[in-house]
Amino acid sequence: MPEMKEENVISEDVLYEKIDHYLQAFGGDRSLLCVSELDGFLTALGCSVKELEPDTWINAIWGIEEDQPQWDNSEQEDEFLSLVLIMYMETMNSLMFGSFYPIYLEQEFDGEYKLIVDEWCVGFMRGAKLIGLGLNGDREFFDEVLAPARLFGTEAGWEKQKSMVPEEIAFWQDNLEPSILRLAQHYHPEIEPENNSLEERILH
Repeated sequence: MPEMKEENVISEDVLYEKIDHYLQAFGGDRSLLCVSELDGFLTALGCSVKELEPDTWINAIWGIEEDQPQWDNSEQEDEFLSLVLIMYMETMNSLMFGSFYPIYLEQEFDGEYKLIVDEWCVGFMRGAKLIGLGLNGDREFFDEVLAPARLFGTEAGWEKQKSMVPEEIAFWQDNLEPSILRLAQHYHPEIEPENNSLEERILH
């Protein structure tokens, strides 16, 4: 995967803020809604057997053909595309070089902060559907590694959580990142986790 060029370096805070602005200002019912969803979506693309060209997936960020943004000017479109491609390279590089750390949301509940993985998983499952992830090959393997993302990123999974105890939900959340990394390694066995540890970026 290509390394990010120095002239394209932008702080993470500014990058995420700008992308969130565009997604919220120009998105609709079928679009990705936030940076966390976009990161999950891009991570799924990285689990593909081959690298996809941007033309294959850029429009899918917004939904179907009729959902594409009506930009106020070409500068807006160019900036959004530039920002998304920067994030794409960051996500691919972190995954392929073993320093995978997804972007999750964090919310406060009764004075305590809780990690929210649902949006990331929604984006991941959307990317998985786009590339047909798990439709061919070892069905048992794909069911196993996709189970955590399906639990937190689909309506069927949310319904299933209603019958789970908190400890069970926590177990599946803890297995989310190792499962995604196993999936990426399935197609890219050269990936080796950096220091055998996984981290996450958190947005409030």
